Amino acid sequence: MKMKNPNGYGGIVDLGKNRRRPIAVRVPNGVKLTEDCREIPQYKYLGYFERTPQGKKDAQLLLAQYNAGMPVKISSVNSCPTFTECYDLWLDRHLKQIESRKGTVSRQLSCSYNAAFKRCHSIHAKKINCIKFQDIQDIADSATSMSSSTVNNLSTVLYSVFDFARKQKYIDENFIGDIEFNYKKNTESIHDTFSESEVAALWEHSNDENVRIVLIMIYTGLRIEELLSMKCQNVFPENRYMTGGMKTDAGKDRIIPIARKIFPFVSELYCADGYLLRHDGRRYSRTLFMQDIWEPAMESLNLKHLPHDTRYTCATMMDRAGVNQNCIKEILGHAKKDVTNKVYIKKSLDDLLKAIDMI
Repeated sequence: MKMKNPNGYGGIVDLGKNRRRPIAVRVPNGVKLTEDCREIPQYKYLGYFERTPQGKKDAQLLLAQYNAGMPVKISSVNSCPTFTECYDLWLDRHLKQIESRKGTVSRQLSCSYNAAFKRCHSIHAKKINCIKFQDIQDIADSATSMSSSTVNNLSTVLYSVFDFARKQKYIDENFIGDIEFNYKKNTESIHDTFSESEVAALWEHSNDENVRIVLIMIYTGLRIEELLSMKCQNVFPENRYMTGGMKTDAGKDRIIPIARKIFPFVSELYCADGYLLRHDGRRYSRTLFMQDIWEPAMESLNLKHLPHDTRYTCATMMDRAGVNQNCIKEILGHAKKDVTNKVYIKKSLDDLLKAIDMI
């Protein structure tokens, strides 16, 4: 008969499939009170092991050493874990969240995460708070010959692990958003407009909040960075427009009309303060936007597009609808080559609203 561990001793749990090291050692770490005053036990995870006889023995030994007050060679017990341990902790939580939403985790997803993790072998054993910007930039530079999907997956995993470490207060900031990730580009044009049938499919699935954001991008022509940096103080729902933009003189601080079709989507994102798109009250990074919003939206409809394709689509739809070329340039923030048009013709908000409502 197997004896139970005494209260407060901790235990060994199997976290299930799709994990590199599913056998986890954990000990009690207080409780968390919910809004209705229920106590939810919290745990500190000491280490992770493979599902093998030796792995289980090592897990039992670690738990016994910890309770005997002996020093254990697991940095998560100490002040700061290694990159590998942070990855395991993040992956455990992330896969559990996916399981709770979808009921299952695809093997392909787990494999893609682990493939990205393996590419970070140079920092596996480093404490997360000792990893420098150049360490990560070197990893990014070594991936320049890889495909865009591989590089995006690598940047997603790195950003997520470092953001987990920031939230756990192992590090002060997540600098992954400042890393330059480049990948092998096709010689052909990498931008492609959404077809009419694809736009129709987006509307058919507009109950999905991620799809609604794709539609906002298509019907405003906003660049991805323009959308991510848009603050609510620059959105004026009562007059159906926002101001912002970047990159060129024509693009900066321009008036961006909000089409009637997407006005409800923008309104539901609008708040008194902060960014229009928010993640935990903070501005979305490009990496997190791709991970949380863009890629799930594309995957749900089996589409293969880049965010900038929405801008091309907006221009194409306005052109097909017969919108005046100056209005198109004004909305998208394109420079006008004709000096006369550039100096004397400035479209009013009404003109821009009429134009965007034509698509």
